[in-house]
Amino acid sequence: MPEIWVTSLRARALCAGATWVRAAALRLWAGSNASGPRRRPVLTRLAPSAVALVLPALLVAGCSDRTTSPAAGTFTPRTPGVLTVVTTDIPSPGFWQGTPAHVTGGFEYELARLMAKRFGLRSVQVRTESFHRIVEGRLDGADLALDLITPTSERERSLAFSSPYLNSAPTVVVRAETAVPDLATAQDLRWGVVRGTTFAGIVNKLIGPDHPPRVYADTSELVTALEDRQIDAVLLDMPLAVVTADRSHARLTAAAQLPHAETIAAAMPKPSGNQEAVDSALRAFTADGTIKHLLRVWVGPAAASAETSIPLLRTTR
Repeated sequence: MPEIWVTSLRARALCAGATWVRAAALRLWAGSNASGPRRRPVLTRLAPSAVALVLPALLVAGCSDRTTSPAAGTFTPRTPGVLTVVTTDIPSPGFWQGTPAHVTGGFEYELARLMAKRFGLRSVQVRTESFHRIVEGRLDGADLALDLITPTSERERSLAFSSPYLNSAPTVVVRAETAVPDLATAQDLRWGVVRGTTFAGIVNKLIGPDHPPRVYADTSELVTALEDRQIDAVLLDMPLAVVTADRSHARLTAAAQLPHAETIAAAMPKPSGNQEAVDSALRAFTADGTIKHLLRVWVGPAAASAETSIPLLRTTR
């Protein structure tokens, strides 16, 4: 009786749409040059009569190494073949690198590229807009916004939100020589906020500073004001706070985190027929480790341990 050698490696190759294949492809496509330990194919000797029964089981096993959300929904871009994304600041440390005309990398940019690939689109086009306009639903004709946006009931009146792709505590960033050991010290500082952000309300409600916060147009302007001593403290989402401090040449530090984390999601025009497809993509990228991988690559390893290393600031609520 002739024998047929069936390897689990071959079975897995037949499962090109499986989640483990997609996860590996996404990592390589995002620019990673890291590689895990090699797997040796496990050979199983089968009689021809058993192949029909065992091969499906091998295929199922080969496709079950990683569990992620299956693709769902249909994405219809406004421009055929192109995913158009709007954001506020380019460059933004760790999240958007390059210039508005030529984006070269960053966590949210690479996330957009991965979504475009998943949706079968050939390219990503990036536009910039003021943050307060984005959260009011004015996306400048873009398919979606990636701008560290927290869903709120007010914003949901004009925007459709995806499943979260980050969960982040508001983090206090100050100049390196400034300590923020307690709420009384924080209240005595001069605060700055970006117009339209949830941080404007958080500073007033949870910190209650002695002086009204100064309002700035975008995060770049806000951080410049902090470095120039126009203000003493700002709130940023934790990953952005960590990378901003790390790249400030020791001028700034992430001094404290607030006790209430916020979710961060993609925003789409409302109503949106693309919400299910975007939800499915972000759930899959979260489940298979792609989000964590992008954070390590673009924001840096310090962001991974920031939640446990940055002190907690007790606030009024």
